[in-house]
Amino acid sequence: MIRIKYGQLTNDVEKLYISCTMLMRFFIFGLFCVLTFSFVHAQGTKNPSLALKEKIAKSKNSNEALIAKVQLIDYYEFTDLVKWKQSILSLHSNQKNYSNENSKQLIELIYSEYLFKSGNTSQFKSNFSKKMSDIHFNSRDLTFRLDRLRFEYEFLNKRWVLAKQIADSSLFRLRGSRNNAKNSLIYQDLSRFYLSRMKRDSAYWTSNQAISYAKRSQKREILVRALQNQASTFGYFLNLEGAVQKELQAIRLAEELHIDRLKIHSFMEIARYSMLVENWNEALGYLKRANQLARGFNDLHASALIQLAYSKVYLNQESVDRAMYNAFKSKAYFLKQHDFFHLAQCAHSIGNIASSKGNLNLAKESYNQAITYYSKEKMASNLAEVYQDYGQLSIQIGDMKQAQRFLDMSVSSDQLIQSIGLIERYKLLAQISMKNGELRKALNYQNSYIQFLESNSIKRNDSKIAELTSSNLREERERLIELQQRQIEQENKEQEILMLQSDRVLYISLSVIFAIVFSLVILILRMKQVRSRQEQREAELSQTLLRTQMNPHFVFNAMSVIQSYIYENNPEKSSQFLVNFSRLMRLILENSPKEFIPIELELEILDKYLSTQKMRFENRFSYVLHVDDDLLTNKAIVPPMITQPFIENAIEHGQLHTVNGGQIIVEMKASKGNLEITISDNGIGRKKSAKTKKIRTHKSMAIDISQERIKILNKKYKFSGSLAFRDLDVQKGIGTLVTIVLPLKFDTENF
Repeated sequence: MIRIKYGQLTNDVEKLYISCTMLMRFFIFGLFCVLTFSFVHAQGTKNPSLALKEKIAKSKNSNEALIAKVQLIDYYEFTDLVKWKQSILSLHSNQKNYSNENSKQLIELIYSEYLFKSGNTSQFKSNFSKKMSDIHFNSRDLTFRLDRLRFEYEFLNKRWVLAKQIADSSLFRLRGSRNNAKNSLIYQDLSRFYLSRMKRDSAYWTSNQAISYAKRSQKREILVRALQNQASTFGYFLNLEGAVQKELQAIRLAEELHIDRLKIHSFMEIARYSMLVENWNEALGYLKRANQLARGFNDLHASALIQLAYSKVYLNQESVDRAMYNAFKSKAYFLKQHDFFHLAQCAHSIGNIASSKGNLNLAKESYNQAITYYSKEKMASNLAEVYQDYGQLSIQIGDMKQAQRFLDMSVSSDQLIQSIGLIERYKLLAQISMKNGELRKALNYQNSYIQFLESNSIKRNDSKIAELTSSNLREERERLIELQQRQIEQENKEQEILMLQSDRVLYISLSVIFAIVFSLVILILRMKQVRSRQEQREAELSQTLLRTQMNPHFVFNAMSVIQSYIYENNPEKSSQFLVNFSRLMRLILENSPKEFIPIELELEILDKYLSTQKMRFENRFSYVLHVDDDLLTNKAIVPPMITQPFIENAIEHGQLHTVNGGQIIVEMKASKGNLEITISDNGIGRKKSAKTKKIRTHKSMAIDISQERIKILNKKYKFSGSLAFRDLDVQKGIGTLVTIVLPLKFDTENF
């Protein structure tokens, strides 16, 4: 074998290299053209979006183009929520370009549907009352869609008679049409109507009718929605085992139909039922599955609902910081959407978290906010839950009179609904009556507790529900494996048929081309092998040198902290500081030579460093470290101490010890296949910091080194990482936000 050394290539070899490269490019270009033409020709007619876009381009007038755009929007609703939203908003913003009144009305219809399906009920009601009340269509399909929106509008405003009349009229118009899908949707609406009126038998009958029509419909996704609707009916009347079974059926059908977006709702509902019977681990598992799908479809509304559910699960698992983080994230989204119903749920959750942390002022403020929102929306069941938790808070602070008042209000608000919460309310009222010496009243509450417990199967069937949910997780994995195997077998069969039908001469030619290209690639890779090894060694040596430069810089700053404690002659704090600092130094010395370390270890180093700095400044600032669960679960790795220089700058130059309520937030998450790290502080800001003498005289070697580290990582891993700075509050010029983008890597050896 001939070895070609780097830097010693002869002229003949260099000429051969150039000739082979040109020849290879020619063959690859020709092959690419052939394969591209074949692929586009084969796939172009199969993609509905391409066909609809072509239909839009070939439309003779704007009316035909608008109809095709609406069809494309309906397609995007199940395939790409981002394009669905963008298409609707673009169409609505360009509404003035359509002179035809019918076209404008159609655009308003699509926009109102978008508002309702996005969960923005307040804006939906406002837009519908102003622009949709007098609209009429000649088309039966558009009339059907408009009537469903009218039903939702009257339903949200609790005008029950009008809502029922609209649904009955839709059913009357569908008689004789044999449109099973539309009949199923109307019966689903009617079942929700009867639920709101507490008519159990009618709700069950209409949900069964919805499933019956859906089974006869060619649109199989309607059956998924009908099963989910019946599950909601079971759940509303506390038949949780039946509700879970229906949701599992819906999940299996959605998998068969490859409509993964519909599984988000079922996963969230099963998590909610698991939470009701306190199966927190199962609830967390289903929420993670729902969150994974919601991220894939970029469903921001579902993600916010999942974060709200996360806050409840984490609170019961005693992860209070995670619970509070998710609750505030969810609240921020619903605040932008002006969604007061879900804002009330966020406030309720924050009140429960604050109560568990002993923050009574925040708990009371949040409970009162939730009561205000729920009272405005007339949500009796939700009000009852808030009153119950408010009563428990009153017991916690020893105000039995107020506790009695809130719990009485809770029972009276929920007396028509008979929810699972009544069990705990009767139990708490019995305890309060016993403490007040009211034995007869305590006995009555105890009897009510026992009677309700015997009449409802929730507590007795919690093990069955847990068994259903946990077994489904195992079955789901098995079904996915089986489904993938079937898909592979089907693809193999299709490939064999295509190969038999194809021209043999073409395949022989392609085989020759591949052989030539493969030989050329091997030759060129051999020539580049020594070069790549040399570049890799240089990159690794540069990284090792940069890390050795950073460690003395960090040690110098940390030693100044110890010196300040010694000068203060405070042996207790000095001893505590040295214990933390020694552990921190051990972690640094052990891990700084490494190129990457586990993200859990980086989190521990940051926690030790921040707690040490917090001691130095006598707890005059706080910090939050948050890492996505997916990164921890999949064992992500990061360069050691990559965030430490910016945390140090936030403390030193942001002057957090002088800011009221100073805080540093470090957040690590996966974003678009990258690792995104943000470090934010609410300090004095970069402009004010630049004016101080300290920043003018300080040489920020660490930032330069960090930038160089990112450049080396980009070079070594063919990545486009970045480091960016901006003000946290641009208008006020205060606070700093640092964003670091790194390659997302995982520890596959120790996984």
